Amino acid sequence: MKYFKQLILGIATVLLLFTLSACGSSSSDSTGSTTDSTLSGVVVDGYLDGAKVFLDCNNNLEQDYNEVTVDWTDENGNYSLSLPDNASQCAVVALGIANQTYEHFDNGTSEMLRNNLTMVSMDNDSYRVISPFTSLHWYYMNNDNDNMTFEEARNQVMQELGLPSGNAVFEDFVARARDNSSYRNMVQTSLRMGEYMGYYCSQDNSTDNMTVKMRNAFRYMHQNVGMDNFTDSSIQPGKMDERFPVEMENMQQ
Repeated sequence: MKYFKQLILGIATVLLLFTLSACGSSSSDSTGSTTDSTLSGVVVDGYLDGAKVFLDCNNNLEQDYNEVTVDWTDENGNYSLSLPDNASQCAVVALGIANQTYEHFDNGTSEMLRNNLTMVSMDNDSYRVISPFTSLHWYYMNNDNDNMTFEEARNQVMQELGLPSGNAVFEDFVARARDNSSYRNMVQTSLRMGEYMGYYCSQDNSTDNMTVKMRNAFRYMHQNVGMDNFTDSSIQPGKMDERFPVEMENMQQ
């Protein structure tokens, strides 16, 4: 009888320890570990294939040593980033690399980028489109002469380029253009802008600071090209550099 009681007590002890261990394991998994959320999106001018995408938490448009969250776009321009804690407000930057990154178009053709192309998005959605339009939006928020709010910058881009809506700034306009004619002009406008952004930055040797260079690019596009020329359907994309060669001596500060 004594042996039987000891056996029952031993079994009960083992079961109690197992239960406590299981509860402790569950608690550790749910509160002790940190599960990163995911940020995904698409890089679009045409769809950029093989562009480097990274979080930019100090807004200098360059990947610093501590900004290790990075992905490379697929043939449809898609990317996915693991989003660390407290990084949801970081900008997302895409770098298309000259003679390496391809630009795919809806008509089935592709071209390799002739110049490096940096674009950025400051949208706060969990799905972020990165394009020349989101880059212009960044410019208005980070230009000392404008310093607009998020909404003011969005509305400025919409009005300046004749976009269908403010939300169109942050949409995949190539996909929308397939069944919505009001987005089709955006495709051509984007191609002209992306081409010229890359072209200008390849010509501007006044600085290595990418933030300054991006501001200079948009300032030059406004002052020396005219934003209406990027929406002009009579100008064929791919010819902007011939039509408006960069002349740095004409750059107004």
